[in-house]
Amino acid sequence: MGDFWVRLESTVAGWPLWAKLIVTAIVGYLGIRFAIKQAIVPLTDELRQLLFSIRTTVASWFRKPAAVEPAPPQPTRTVPLERTIWEVAKVSSRERPAAKSIPIITIANMKGGVGKTTVAANLAAEFQSHYQRPILLIDFDYQGSLSQCVLGEAGITDSDLTADVLLGSSKEDPLHYKRQMRRLIEEISIYSAHYPLATMENNIQNQWSLQQNFDDMYFLCRQLKRKEFQEQFAAVIIDCPPRLTVGSVNGLCASTHLLVPTTLDDMSAQAAEYFLNQIARLTESELIDLRVIGIVPTIVSSRTTYQNHEKQALKRLADYGNLEWKRQDLILTDGQIARSAAIARYAGNGIAYVHSSATAENFGKLGAEVRKRL
Repeated sequence: MGDFWVRLESTVAGWPLWAKLIVTAIVGYLGIRFAIKQAIVPLTDELRQLLFSIRTTVASWFRKPAAVEPAPPQPTRTVPLERTIWEVAKVSSRERPAAKSIPIITIANMKGGVGKTTVAANLAAEFQSHYQRPILLIDFDYQGSLSQCVLGEAGITDSDLTADVLLGSSKEDPLHYKRQMRRLIEEISIYSAHYPLATMENNIQNQWSLQQNFDDMYFLCRQLKRKEFQEQFAAVIIDCPPRLTVGSVNGLCASTHLLVPTTLDDMSAQAAEYFLNQIARLTESELIDLRVIGIVPTIVSSRTTYQNHEKQALKRLADYGNLEWKRQDLILTDGQIARSAAIARYAGNGIAYVHSSATAENFGKLGAEVRKRL
């Protein structure tokens, strides 16, 4: 303020006295008004707030208390005991694989994108190389990913569907429909899948429900027990979709063993646990009779070093195996499948095992680990 008056005095120094008095009066008036306003406004706001509080308090003395409404009941829900249609199905006679059957391995999980098809295709090539005998593949996933891999490796470009004959869709002998491959996989045969299989499975299941007879859940089992299959092939590998379809249930009923691939993340680990719980219930109901080979980690970042989320998923699965299956060997860590460029390159149009020595070595370890448990 002192600087302001100094500048003001220097500005009006040459002015007449009357002009100086007028300017001084105006500036003084404005200053006093500003000072009063600055002092009164906060006081006025406080006074207004006080009056509002008094009015609210007095009004509450005369207001009737509102009736207290009872709190609405919180919704509660008990999830009903899960029982699949297969567990309650009426079956007149259950079939079991042959007493000295060749290995019939279903590869399945309740989650897609975990490497089921990759394992099925490459493990088939590894088995054929090891046994030096033909291997049979069955594709029960209507998306036909396994079929594309195998047919693509054989240089066959046309889509094909023959897996439905193993579900009883045809009165002809299913043996007539197995398709032998060529080139580098000429000792591998396949019953292939394509999108119409999904509709065919729905129709078959609906027919079973209407007839109240699910005996054909064992149609595939009866076929694979035939000596024509048992003597020609060293092993059968079945690729299933991520749900219990007519095809996947037929595969489980016909199989001697089950292999569950999974990626090492929490969501996939949950899916593997859920699926194995279903398998336990199906086994307890005597619907199926197979041995769980174990869980094979797939698409891991490295065979030697896990990322943190992979370690957590691995621990979760190990704890689950110890608690629910009383097994410390449920995870095939020696047979885990590492992420590789070769597998990615041939996904959907070939089999990396026959082109990449690193992939062959990786699946060689998995094949050896699986054979120990057969």
